[in-house]
Amino acid sequence: MKYNEILKLKEMLEKECIPFYIDEMYSGYHISYPKVGNGRICSVIEHSMSYGRNNDRLEIMGLLTDKELENDSVVGYLTAEEVFGRIKNHYESEALK
Repeated sequence: MKYNEILKLKEMLEKECIPFYIDEMYSGYHISYPKVGNGRICSVIEHSMSYGRNNDRLEIMGLLTDKELENDSVVGYLTAEEVFGRIKNHYESEALK
């Protein structure tokens, strides 16, 4: 099966009860980690046009470091663990507010 990494991320988010939405997109998948209310904090894709797709890696928009934002508005070639860490850190920091 292709696009295993995004499905792995889906399972990790489900296990931690972190809210998200998943949709099919361009023969692959798109996960949205939503804001409270409207919009999203992070968009994760793995499909026929995403950076890293040939290596079963993920591309994200949102939750980028300042250094990453200097180069682009997206970062690709990330593992499910790397993306999950960013989302979990944000989710836990928001829960403390």
